[in-house]
Amino acid sequence: MRPRHSMTVIASAMMLIAATGAARAQDEGVKQIEQLIKRAKDQVEAISDAKVQVQKTMTAYNTVLAPDVKDRRDAYKSLQKEMASSEKKRAEVSTRSMELNVEADKLFKSWEGSTAAIQSPELRNRSQQRLKRTQDRFAELRKTGQKAADMYSPIMKTLQDQVTYLGHDLNAAAATSLKSDADKLNARAKDLYAAIDQVTAAASANIAKLSAE
Repeated sequence: MRPRHSMTVIASAMMLIAATGAARAQDEGVKQIEQLIKRAKDQVEAISDAKVQVQKTMTAYNTVLAPDVKDRRDAYKSLQKEMASSEKKRAEVSTRSMELNVEADKLFKSWEGSTAAIQSPELRNRSQQRLKRTQDRFAELRKTGQKAADMYSPIMKTLQDQVTYLGHDLNAAAATSLKSDADKLNARAKDLYAAIDQVTAAASANIAKLSAE
């Protein structure tokens, strides 16, 4: 039979190990929340960067069509470069959204496991409510990335059509023939910028709530 002192030491050691494991799990949970918030901020930044790049592309587009442009061919080449950069920025929005989704799935799986291990029904219920609230916040952030990527797509397609149209007919007459199309496209671009600002503002508000909760 083990001495009572030895049993006490073993029991204390087991309690310490359990407490250490719980502390590590809690620390991991905090890190996962912080990582999710970081990924969400990265997504918002990518959306904003894409907006800035589209604005630069529209400036290059308007330069090509300007009646007093000094070298339309050079302006056209600059537009092509800006178009390529816009496509990269738009693709980055999708990439950041996927990274956010992966991080969220990891967090929620861990959170669900931790919640199931809580012995107290009251605390378990509270944890479930907080998890649900965080999942709802994330659902809005998930929509943000997809919505932004979808919003950029029509503008880029229209731009590409007009760039192709000018490709073998790069002269003042061809540029003039696009006047009404350019007016419509610039109006759509302004609407896009305003819509993107609304999307990023809503996303930032959700991120702030995630941080506070």
